[in-house]
Amino acid sequence: MKYPLKKACNNSTHQIRYKKKLFKARENKILDVTKALLLSSDNGSVTVSKIADISKIGKGTIYKHFLTKNQILVQIILDHEKQLGKRLSMGIKSSEEGQISAACKSYFEYRLAEPELDSLVQKLEKELIDTNDLAPQFEELHRIRRENQITLNRIFKKKQTEVNGDEEECSDFHYFACWALAQGAVELYLNKAHHQVDMGQLMTFIIEIGSTIGINNKFIGALQDQQKKYDS
Repeated sequence: MKYPLKKACNNSTHQIRYKKKLFKARENKILDVTKALLLSSDNGSVTVSKIADISKIGKGTIYKHFLTKNQILVQIILDHEKQLGKRLSMGIKSSEEGQISAACKSYFEYRLAEPELDSLVQKLEKELIDTNDLAPQFEELHRIRRENQITLNRIFKKKQTEVNGDEEECSDFHYFACWALAQGAVELYLNKAHHQVDMGQLMTFIIEIGSTIGINNKFIGALQDQQKKYDS
């Protein structure tokens, strides 16, 4: 009698895992379809009914994942920030192996890989940040973002020590400098008035420049070297 019981338990565990996997896959599809709709139209025209129609997932099923449309939108924001954290972790590993600019570079590579999505996420955050029923999600967002900020600041401190030979006190200014440069790059990419420039090459140039932030004594030299590469 023990063996059939064990087999039944194994089958039950397998079913639970399968259902969780199916649930997650369905949730990801809802998020992916919503992102695609938002990137091709404005937020006001994207409804749960439209998401259900495109994804071929019933509205009732969607509401099992997200109680409101706003919860779908805020999850897109959270996922974007979490993915940035994962990219930073990969960059940190490379930094610890000797590539001191890898973590900072990974920040720019992630944000500039899909400028349209980066811009969308920021737009959604501005629209939703004062929504009362999303307060817990935004608390989580700010926690994740602060962790990413602390991660970059730690790398900046390491950069200063290795390059400058001393350990300067690192403020949040380096992080905000990265944010401002990435922000400007996203806006530049989306501004059609500047599309006479090779945007792919320009984004690569900005990523390389951004990766030198925090290396105070070498910043100007790096800037000049990158400008020469860009001009050639």
